[in-house]
Amino acid sequence: MKMISNALAASLATLALSAGYANTFTLVSLSGDAADGAENETYESFSIPSINESGNVAFGARFSNPEVEAAFVDVVKPLFESTCVQCHGESGIQQHNFDLTHIENVQELLLRPQRIQNIRNRINNTNNPMPPLSEPQLGAETKTQVLASLDLMIEVASRDFADMDSALLYDDGQVVAVSSLAAEAELLSSARSIIATEESGIALIGTLDQDETELVLTANADTQTVNVITSGDADPLVDFSGTLDSSRNHQIFGSLNASPGNAFSFWSRLRDGNDPDASGIWIVDTTSPVAPLNGQRLLAIGGSTANGGSLTIDFPVTASANETGESALLATLDDDDENDFNNGLAIWSLDSSSAATRVAQTGDTAPGSTDSFLSFGKPAIDSDGDIVFWASLLNDDEDEGLFAYSGGVLSALATSAAPVDVFGIDRTFSEFLDPVLSPSGDLAALAKEGDLRTIVRRTAGGAWSIIAQAGMQAPGAAAGITFANLSIPHINGNGQVAFQATLAGSGDGISDTTDGGTWAVDSNGVLALVAREGDTIDVRPDFPATIASTAIGGFNTANQLALNYQFTNGATAIAIVGVEDVPPPAISLQPASETSYDGETVTLSVEVDGQGPFEYQWKKDGVDIDGANDSQLVIDNASGANDGDYTVTVTSTAGSVQSQVASLTIEGLPDIPAFVEQPLGDIAFRGTQAVLDARAVSNTAITYQWYFEDQPIAGATGDTLSINPADTDDEGTYHVVATSAGGSTESAPSELLVTDKRLFNIAARARVGTDANVLIAGFVVIGPEPKQVLIRGIGPSLVDFGVTDPLLQPRLEIYNSSGELIHSNEGWQTNADPDEILEVGAKVGAGGTLVPDDTALVVTLEEGLYTAIVRGRNGTTGVALVETFEVEENLTRMINISSRAFVGTGADVVIPGFVVRGDVRSRVLIRAVGPSLEDQGVSGFLAHPVIRVHNAAGEVVATNDGWRNLWDPSEITEVSAQVGAFALDPDGDDAAIILELEPDLYTVVTSGENQTTGVALVEVYAVP
Repeated sequence: MKMISNALAASLATLALSAGYANTFTLVSLSGDAADGAENETYESFSIPSINESGNVAFGARFSNPEVEAAFVDVVKPLFESTCVQCHGESGIQQHNFDLTHIENVQELLLRPQRIQNIRNRINNTNNPMPPLSEPQLGAETKTQVLASLDLMIEVASRDFADMDSALLYDDGQVVAVSSLAAEAELLSSARSIIATEESGIALIGTLDQDETELVLTANADTQTVNVITSGDADPLVDFSGTLDSSRNHQIFGSLNASPGNAFSFWSRLRDGNDPDASGIWIVDTTSPVAPLNGQRLLAIGGSTANGGSLTIDFPVTASANETGESALLATLDDDDENDFNNGLAIWSLDSSSAATRVAQTGDTAPGSTDSFLSFGKPAIDSDGDIVFWASLLNDDEDEGLFAYSGGVLSALATSAAPVDVFGIDRTFSEFLDPVLSPSGDLAALAKEGDLRTIVRRTAGGAWSIIAQAGMQAPGAAAGITFANLSIPHINGNGQVAFQATLAGSGDGISDTTDGGTWAVDSNGVLALVAREGDTIDVRPDFPATIASTAIGGFNTANQLALNYQFTNGATAIAIVGVEDVPPPAISLQPASETSYDGETVTLSVEVDGQGPFEYQWKKDGVDIDGANDSQLVIDNASGANDGDYTVTVTSTAGSVQSQVASLTIEGLPDIPAFVEQPLGDIAFRGTQAVLDARAVSNTAITYQWYFEDQPIAGATGDTLSINPADTDDEGTYHVVATSAGGSTESAPSELLVTDKRLFNIAARARVGTDANVLIAGFVVIGPEPKQVLIRGIGPSLVDFGVTDPLLQPRLEIYNSSGELIHSNEGWQTNADPDEILEVGAKVGAGGTLVPDDTALVVTLEEGLYTAIVRGRNGTTGVALVETFEVEENLTRMINISSRAFVGTGADVVIPGFVVRGDVRSRVLIRAVGPSLEDQGVSGFLAHPVIRVHNAAGEVVATNDGWRNLWDPSEITEVSAQVGAFALDPDGDDAAIILELEPDLYTVVTSGENQTTGVALVEVYAVP
């Protein structure tokens, strides 16, 4: 038992089982990896990546902070445990303000910067300190250490989420840090707004370590160079004439805006006298980084007219550029008053020298309408210089639309006042968001059709289509699972669209962790699932992980998506996913030809691989069968009229496939019996019932005789053979002979295997609280004979296994299925024969040295359900372990364990353990029930249980954070019914998994997702 106790004390990281993808997955970087160009640092998290046409990926990374971790582990957490939890712990008078018992790692604090500040303020408060004046105060040295540690945490927790420790470029299969390319980059304390340019390039905004000055930088992995484009310190501005203007300089940079090719633009607020809102937008050609201009060109600046235009700009809002240097600009207009809220807006077209042509202005009459423009969105520009933008109109209907400027002509592409032809059907869209535009002029936008969010696409030739819409079937999900919310789309140079979406529906593992994903259109125009939350992928060999979320960073013409992955085990990654063409359905199991008899039920079935959902249409002799639209065709009460050739056509969004022909022949009932159901083999637990059955048909009455090893079995004259209880002597080959007036027929042979696999002993460890939060362990004894078992409720001796807060005064109670207390113990030495406890413990291998206050009983139990409860005497609390062992081997055995307790954090999770014995692998159902307990009248249940199964070596062999996330959730429902377990809530987040386990010792660590707590029921069932 020492081995079990050690395993029960273990808690390891989550790993998950893997399922494959059709799309290619290339890992760029993974949290926990050693940081490039930074000594003794590892990556902790990443920014949203950017990808160029060459497949280079630029992104930022934050480093893990061992100083913060050490400060928490060495200083802050010990203080919490030794002093603060007296008031801010379980049952503490200040627990409702801030429960410090839940703070098990530094991340729990870093997520609450204001709480850290509050703790610091109280510790440093001389009048009302923490600890209170009535308690012993912190020593001066301890107080100084704590305040310094909390200051460090406040600094890290308050950091801007966009600031990264390192800017990185993935180029030719290698991740290169900008800091490793040049000495200048090593002076940067942080980086943000990191984008990929062409030719192995990267652009970013960096902050100098010494004075917090921001720089706009470019770097190139091929040339190993870093160039400072401009500085927010004293660098002069570049003006319209292409010269330097020393009268003003940059103050604050906005985000960089990537352009096709080797360019990007940036916005800057200026140091300009007493005008704090003066700003400008510049474009940078990274192929011309020659000082002093460093490839810069001014697009617009506040207080000046657009270059060559007559309108004075007040505030440049945003700009887009194409690969030839042409741009589209949105800016507010200066109306000579002091109020900015009523300023007009205008859109300009700028050529490669920034010469401006006004496209549209608020107050202008919109094309195709008598109404004027009210507002504009961000304009997009293609390779030909054509511009597309969103605008709203000034009218009572609040109309809006998408407008295009091409060849000097402004036109309406789509408005809410007029329908759009989508494949010959008029569709009216009530709202539009800013469009995205490919270099070739293809457009995509998020719109609304009525109340339905919709992603629309328009080709450069003017053809409209709907890519996705709320309520539309989601590819790659089960039938009936539909899109709910849709993101703003991305579009690549081929006009292919990618987006993120959440899902709605039921029956497909839809939950808070599996309700969304990323989709993209492949090169054939088929919408493909790219990544689904809740799916498990092989991030790298031996590192499978379950997707918690994804974020799209870009989509290039090579059909590559740059994604930021967050996983349920806390890891994060940057990856490139190549969107492969979705193949049409492929039939993996053809329908089989069959001969049957009048009155029988015949089933033809097909199995299909590919991206679903699939539509089915069965045909008989080439003619569609009405209503035959499932993967199975069931023909009840078959007759000769059903004779014929059957096929099924399977269709998906990627195409269709027709099955091979399955011929069906229905014959009249035969004179001599014919078997329509052959006896199948069975595997039975020793001591349980084994069943073999068969069925034959004939035109006269049928009798049966079963044989074992070719010898007739007395009295076995039915179509079903039942052996109860089955023992190892019953293993062997069986067959049955069916006889009618016309003759006899022998069935095919079948094998019966009787196994002695069982849960030899079971255990559960958890924190014992008060009232309903005691440790409740249930187990089932099944078999024809009484069973002697050893039951122990251990508390004080757990200190030998590293438990720092054991239950010092346990009381063990045993209840039968009627709820009657049948045995109890408050100290194993109070038994009538204490030596029997030690002798039986040694016999079954129950290790550990019992102390007087540990409890134990040796009892003989009849078949039935039993409950062992461990509670604390006199209201005491602490960690306890309850164990049940089979003493002697007979046909009776224990088949399941259930443990109900309060699931805390850290060491206070619930950890059942069990030993699988036998001569073959055992199939085991493991469930951690939280939400479904509400139906059982349990309040305060654990909302999101997570189970991790460990073997005797402490290795994680399986994990689950929601039974509906499994590949086939229906199997959980079927097996739960098979073993007699109550059904799980079909919409709940209970955890469950079915495993085939070798004989060994196993533990099930049950915790709450994201450190949540509550009551959970953990169950382990041996499955026949």
